[in-house]
Amino acid sequence: MAPKTTALEAQGAMAPAMPRARVLGLAVTLFAAVVGLEWISHLDYSLGVLYVFPVAVAALVLTRVEVVIAAIVSAAVRSQFTAGLSPVEFSLRFVMAVLAYCGIGLLVGEISRHRRVMSATVRRLELEQAMRQQAEEQLRMLADSSPAAIIILNSRAEVVVANRAAHDMLGYENAGELVGVNITPSVPMFAHALEVTGAPSMRTSATGWATRKGGERFPVATWFSTYGGEDDRRLAGIVVDASDEVRDRERENFRHVYSNNRLFASAVSHEIRNLCSAIKVVTSNLQRHSSPDEPDLMALGKLVESLARLASFELTKRRGASGPLQLGEVLGQLRLVITPDWDDLDGEVTWDVPEALPLVHADEHALLQVFLNLAQNSARAVQEGGERRLLVKARADGGEMRVSFEDQGPGLKNPETLFQPFREGSAGSGLGLFISRNIIRSLGGELRHVATESGCRFDVTLPAAGPSA
Repeated sequence: MAPKTTALEAQGAMAPAMPRARVLGLAVTLFAAVVGLEWISHLDYSLGVLYVFPVAVAALVLTRVEVVIAAIVSAAVRSQFTAGLSPVEFSLRFVMAVLAYCGIGLLVGEISRHRRVMSATVRRLELEQAMRQQAEEQLRMLADSSPAAIIILNSRAEVVVANRAAHDMLGYENAGELVGVNITPSVPMFAHALEVTGAPSMRTSATGWATRKGGERFPVATWFSTYGGEDDRRLAGIVVDASDEVRDRERENFRHVYSNNRLFASAVSHEIRNLCSAIKVVTSNLQRHSSPDEPDLMALGKLVESLARLASFELTKRRGASGPLQLGEVLGQLRLVITPDWDDLDGEVTWDVPEALPLVHADEHALLQVFLNLAQNSARAVQEGGERRLLVKARADGGEMRVSFEDQGPGLKNPETLFQPFREGSAGSGLGLFISRNIIRSLGGELRHVATESGCRFDVTLPAAGPSA
């Protein structure tokens, strides 16, 4: 089976073929004109040089063998008009004419074929260049219209190429502004990948955190590969903002925790109802007996003690689940989760969080759920009145870290009942703050309400685990 010819090869190989019939007709006409001129003129000298022209014209479309035959025919016809020559002179003139006509015809034929080949090559190169430009333009349009950031770095981790999405994602407003910028502060994992030496080209994916030009950190998913030698190493990467995925994950986790809280609340309520029923029965009996040594009175005391222990339930400490944790990362995740909700409320969240914070002893997931509960309580409160503003502030205080949540809502009427389970007037089950405080206490910290002139403020304190990170 013959190999298939690509469209590029077929178009590139197309050369404007000369009309063979027309060229041969012109050559025959010239040949006849030269023969007729010699036949009519009866000149004393030969017009043999004119036979070169029909041979040269015919050579444009004839093969080499055909050119030789045409040269012999022309030399033979010419010899008919030479008389008075000896056989030796006749032979010499014939041979010389054949050589001259063949030489000129073959030269013209080679020039013609070379021109056609060069013309076809030029057209093929022009076609390839046009198709290459078209492919580059399509790739450029694809990269510029891609919602994912596409970045190419040199060996010094400087941006060589970046599309529009990369500029938008990293906080650069003008097109091309990112070119030449060192990517290490923005996407450190790319710079670390370029620093890996003595290894073959790398092709992998990774998740981590990136930083916008303004200092805002956000989670990213990346796919990248390195190529080139040690001295001219480059990296091509694709970066996708994973904020929505993190936000949806944490919201789902919060819904899961909230669902578990409702189950816990139902179980506790059931036990309290049973105890209360028993207390009612014992109380009825007491109404008929007044002696303090009665067994019913003693049973009532035990029931009351049981009810008190149940109402003062605290989570068991779980220091084994906690460890050194970067508080800034937890607050960064919280920022991703609550910012859209406050934007929907036309509210404002102010973050007063230093870049370098000490490590804390905490469980990341549990701590994030406590922060999320406090932020959502503030979001519900500001909808009832006051200014829709929330201040999140983190500060080191001796050997502790203090994180404050202060809103500008209408404030609290009965702050002394805040941490009681099943408190009246709560928007949910009445267990959110109760469980949040016990979670913080299980981590060795404390959750407190701080009185303010306006609004409401909660402080979370956690033990520091080490120096700033």
